Amino acid sequence: MQGVNAASVNANAHKQNGTWLPIILCWLVYMTAYLGRYSYASNITSIIRDFGTSHSDAGMVTTCFFFAYGIGQVLNGILCKHYNKKWMIAGALFVSVTINTAVFIGVPFFCFKYLWLVNGMAQSVLWSTLLCILSETLKKEDLKKAVLVMSTTVSIGTLITYGFSSCMALVGSYSYSFLFGAAAMLISALVWLINYKKAFSSPICKTEDVTENTSKKASYGLWIFIAVFGVLAVANNLIREGLTTWIPSILKENFGLHESLSIILTLILPMLGLFGATCNTLLERRLKSFVSLAGIWYTLSALCMIVVVVFIDSTLWWVVLVSFGLISLFMHGVNNLITSMLPLYMRERANTGLLAGILNGCCYVGSTASSYGLGAVADHFGWNGVIWLLFIICVIAVAVSVTMSIVTSRQGRKAKESACKDETAQISVDSK
Repeated sequence: MQGVNAASVNANAHKQNGTWLPIILCWLVYMTAYLGRYSYASNITSIIRDFGTSHSDAGMVTTCFFFAYGIGQVLNGILCKHYNKKWMIAGALFVSVTINTAVFIGVPFFCFKYLWLVNGMAQSVLWSTLLCILSETLKKEDLKKAVLVMSTTVSIGTLITYGFSSCMALVGSYSYSFLFGAAAMLISALVWLINYKKAFSSPICKTEDVTENTSKKASYGLWIFIAVFGVLAVANNLIREGLTTWIPSILKENFGLHESLSIILTLILPMLGLFGATCNTLLERRLKSFVSLAGIWYTLSALCMIVVVVFIDSTLWWVVLVSFGLISLFMHGVNNLITSMLPLYMRERANTGLLAGILNGCCYVGSTASSYGLGAVADHFGWNGVIWLLFIICVIAVAVSVTMSIVTSRQGRKAKESACKDETAQISVDSK
């Protein structure tokens, strides 16, 4: 009897390890990818100073990245189901390693935008491919684990990048951020290659509950639903990436904070973002509506934008920072909802990789506009103009969410009424 119990315990432990290994491996790859993605953005204030560039020229580098990344997301979302995922993921990381190493060694500033264009195309392989392999590997009950764990990649990756960059800014050696990102990605690529077979070929991890529905054509209503979230995704990354890129400059230029201190204070943003996925999980259980949840986050963000407008020209920089932190929390919640929860939870209605690629591609349309666009607005209208623009974007997102919520609720009532009529008719027939 004891032998049977011991065997049962060992089987359960083996099953748990088999469940967690794919998630942890995907987490490591995407988290370290952020170190090679934000190595430039986290040092943009120092780069503007050293190269004597304008906000718009400095922002053009990240705009090139986001442009390539957004297009690549859609293309890779379509194709990722057919990839040799082991080598595609590793290859993408190796390309990003090479580019970050080249910047560390020293290249002229005009080369930055071309290198970051290639970096964006390489890294666009990662998200849709990783979600696709998790969707094909995990059981239904393990999807929430994957959503929560993968949601931390952005926050932790950003936190590490900006933390390291702030330390390097203190000693005047920001270029080491690029070497740090390259080293981290190289290690994760090697870990991926070594553990790939064990993580994704174990019989314990084989999916039992993914149905054939994913191969069927998505309904017309589903595509409208995706289009609405595509609009919300554009707004989300325009705000989220825009703040991540430009908050150090806002704190330095408006409040006179040292650039290293402004970067350190910006670390509050990704730390708060860690709670976004947890809040989503709790609220989604109550609301049962992704659209309503997105609407709540955008409404709260708009209110915080008003607080920033009121205090941005004062000496109370901490009020502005707290407001930015809350906006970051809300926008990370929206991002997690759009790029993780929707693709994984809807895997029986649409291809997860394709859905992740389309929605993440829409996110980076917003990112593309955020760097150069917000930098140009700052050059012409100051940071007040930037905050007012972000407030208007939040209001538009709220309007879209409310409209979609009303439409879906009406459709839901009609469907219930139709079902009741059919049931009444059937009872009538049976009684006769």
